[in-house]
Formats: sequence, structure tokens, C-alpha cells
Amino acid sequence: MVSVYRGNQHGFPFPMIGSHEALGLDANVCADRCARWSAYGYEEEDGHPPCPKSIHVNWDKVNWGTLQTQCMEMNANRYRTLVGTVQQTLLRPPGWASSAGDTNHEPPQAEPQREFHSRTAIIVRSWSTMDWTPSHRQYLRSLIMELALHSGGEYQLFLLVDVKVPIDLHDERAIQRLKAETIPAEFHDITVLFNEQVLSNWYPEIEEHTAVYQHLQPIQIFAQLHPDFDFYWQFEMDARNTGHTYHFLEHAISFAKRQPRKYLWERNAYFYIPGAHGTWEDFTHMVDRTLKAREDSTVWGPMPAPGTDIKPVGPSPPLSNPRHENYQWGVGEEADLITFLPIFDARETNWTFPNMTWGVPSDLPRRASPITMWRMSRQLLGVMHDAANDGMAVVSEMSAPTFALLHGLKAVAVPHPIYLDGQWTAREVASILNRGSDPAKINGGADSVWNWDHKWDHVLFRMSFMFTTQTAEDLIRRWLGFEADPNQYTDGSLHRDPQGRFWYDEGRLEEDRFGRLCFPGMFVHTVKNTERVKGKDVGHMAVPV
Repeated sequence: MVSVYRGNQHGFPFPMIGSHEALGLDANVCADRCARWSAYGYEEEDGHPPCPKSIHVNWDKVNWGTLQTQCMEMNANRYRTLVGTVQQTLLRPPGWASSAGDTNHEPPQAEPQREFHSRTAIIVRSWSTMDWTPSHRQYLRSLIMELALHSGGEYQLFLLVDVKVPIDLHDERAIQRLKAETIPAEFHDITVLFNEQVLSNWYPEIEEHTAVYQHLQPIQIFAQLHPDFDFYWQFEMDARNTGHTYHFLEHAISFAKRQPRKYLWERNAYFYIPGAHGTWEDFTHMVDRTLKAREDSTVWGPMPAPGTDIKPVGPSPPLSNPRHENYQWGVGEEADLITFLPIFDARETNWTFPNMTWGVPSDLPRRASPITMWRMSRQLLGVMHDAANDGMAVVSEMSAPTFALLHGLKAVAVPHPIYLDGQWTAREVASILNRGSDPAKINGGADSVWNWDHKWDHVLFRMSFMFTTQTAEDLIRRWLGFEADPNQYTDGSLHRDPQGRFWYDEGRLEEDRFGRLCFPGMFVHTVKNTERVKGKDVGHMAVPV
């Protein structure tokens, strides 16, 4: 699968935000594009030396659904249950009203004398009108190989497709025709279809079903139809990982499991900047010191939700006040929610959707985390499903964080390595990204870095992982051997931000002298243009600056 070189390129920067060390990832290895993707069908363009150990596979003859099933069956003794027949759609099955699936959110109890390994669904979001590129195929193959097959069935991948054309999803022939026309054959047996009408039929009490506002409704339904999984990751087609995905996710999960609940929500609100905060332990102590006189303002157990019928399903704190707890509660507990960006209180900010709610009081306590590439437990998705059945919902990026908050479920923002294309010092970045005078409410006020006033676009849009960014795509395109884009300009001139720094350096790769670029492991988003010639509908720049 993935091959790596020991060490890193001379002069390669450290991540400004998060760190390999905090997650226990190996920062002293790197991979070039051949080492990372050639096992999944990547081939060099004419004029470049071929990738070493290239393999040639007739991918149209591969059936990833069958391979995943065979892998699970060979490892069946490791798991409590295996997934039965995978539905081709998210349609509500006949007789569902009497199903126990609507109310059973507690993890099934394993037999006392034996422990089973948890199972996780990887749900990759797509849409029926997407133009498939070789990179899309390689990306999906890598996820299946590195997560499902490499792990012996700990993970199972599904392609969840939002159908944008008229179709009767009860018609088997129409389904097969749509797959044949829009989905590569190798992924047909892992494809699950839905449209907004399906979502409306499940949740008639909620008036909104578009992806931008209700991105988690399909995941909630999927968890109802496939309750044999313990956890559900949602991923998007415009993310990439330059390292091994299984290693990355397992270290993120382990990090989340190690985190104590004391001041967890307050730590979650920060961007962790090692150059300013020190080690993760130093950072934890710093947050603790700032909250010494603010314990009563911190989250401690389920957050009360007056005006609702919410009955928390999470545990109660072991002590009445966090000041008396020694950072033990929650250690070793699986996280119900894992995010890759901070989780902040959006109510008093000018973030894009702070007040977009349905059927809940306007003052409902809530939290948000941009980019819904999250891991959610079956229990969390279950309470979100029940709330939607009752007509209660919040906008996509607030959905899982808010219901985790209200139910007292464990949520962790993982400080994975994020690179920043700029010459700011760590202290400058920390002061820009972690705003607010109240240490119990970082980025939760009028000066929040998440405000949609575009004041900090020149910083946010130059991160390697953000809801939209130029840098992620720049990094991947250079890594793929593409020259710097001469058309990266706006208003007829080379783009500079107000600090006078370039989006790109006009540098030459000179791979014939120096070899291919070799990157350490990093999880990046957004990456729209993975071919040498950029897509006609995307434009020259990934962000509107």
C-alpha cells in the first residue's frame, strides 16, 4: 500500500497548528506521489520516469463490495455482529414504524467472557452529477485498502450518493441505470443512493433537507438502517491524506480516548499552536490556569436545555464541581464525536449560520465545528435522529456538537497537523486564531475568528485544512508535479494579501535534479483540482479572495 522514506525534505516546515507529536504520529517519514498512490492506479504522465513497482490492474473487474464482505467473513470471530444486506438506498423499509431501531441507541453489550472489536462505517459523500477523475478513484481505493482490508474488517466503506436527477428510487432498473451512468463499476456494490425526497419522508417535521443546511440527516438515517456499527465516519471527496489513513485515524481516535472530560469543551474551542502553547500537556495546564476562577462557566456534564424535552443520555459528573476533579473522568472513554477543527460557541458570533435552527428555543445552548468530516457514535446519531423525528434540528456544522453538548456525550477536537502558508510567528497566529477575553468562551464572541466578516481570510484560507482554502490544493498540485499556476491572480494582477505575501512562490520543481516532492503525513481539505488542467467549473482559485 503506502511506502515511505525515512526523514523529511530539507527545510520542510513544521505544522503551525496541531502536531504529529500530540497524536503520536511519526513526523520523521515522508511519501512522494508514487509511494502514496501507485498501488491504487496512479501512473506518471509522459515525460516523467515511471513509478517504481508500478502495478497494472483492470479496475473495472474489481468489486470492492465483494472484497470487503470476504474480508469481514474471514475475520468474523473478531466482531460481535457483521453487517447484513446493504441497502442500495436510504428508503425507509416497509414496517419501519414498529422497528426497535428507532429507539435503541445503547451499544449492544458484549458477552461477559469475551471482548469484541468495534466496527466503524466509513461514509464518503458524493453526488450523482460529479465528474469522476482518476484521483477520485485512487482516493476511494486507498480508503478501502487502508481502512477496510488492512484492518481485517474493522472498517467498512460506503459511497453515499446524493442523487441530483429525477429518479424513482423504488425502481431497481432505474437504480442500476443510474449507477451505470454515473458511478465507476468497481464501486457499484458499495453505493447507497438518496435524494431530498427520501430525507423529507424520514423527517417530515423538519422543513429543510438540503445538504448545506442538513448534511447529517443522511448519516442519521444510515445509522438507523445499519445499527451494527459502533461508529460512523463521514468523509468528503475533496479531502486527501498524504500518509496512511488507518494510522492517522487510529492515532486520532486514541488521542480522543485519552482526553479527560474536565475543561474538555473549553480546550476544544482553541486552535492548539505548539510554538506558542508548548506541548499538549503544557497547553492543558495553561487552559486549567485560566479557568481557575471560572469553573462555574465551564461545561460539566450535560448542558441544560430549557424549553425542550431533551433527556440527556450521557453520564453525570462524578463530582459537583470540576475544581475538585483530578482530570480522571473520561480518560479511556471513547469519544462520541471527533472533529478536525475546533468546537466553539456560535451563539454570540457572526459566523455564517449561528441562528439557523428548527423547532428549538432561540437561546438553546449550542456548539459548532466547521467541516462535517466527523466520527460519530451510534448513540449520538440516535439522539440526533430522535430529535429530528420530533421536529428539532440545528444547521449542519452545529448538529453533532450541539447534541453531544446537550446530552453530555464526549466530544473531542483533534489537533492534527495543519500547515500555514505565511510568515507569521506562532504567537501572532495564536493571538489571531484564539480570540476572546473570556477563557471559558474562546472564539465565542463578537471578535471570533469564525465571524463571516472576511477579516481573517488571508489566514484561514492559507491553512492546509479549512472549510475552504487555497493552500491545500496548492500543496497537492505541487506534490503531484504540477507547475505553479500562472493564472493565480485576481483583478488582473498577481494576488497578494494585505501583508504582502504571495499565494505561491513562482518556484520551479526541477524534479530531474531533486526528485519528486516528499511530504510528511497530513490530512488536507479542500482539494478540487487534481488534474494538470483545472476543471472548467471551479475557476483558477479555490477561494474567493
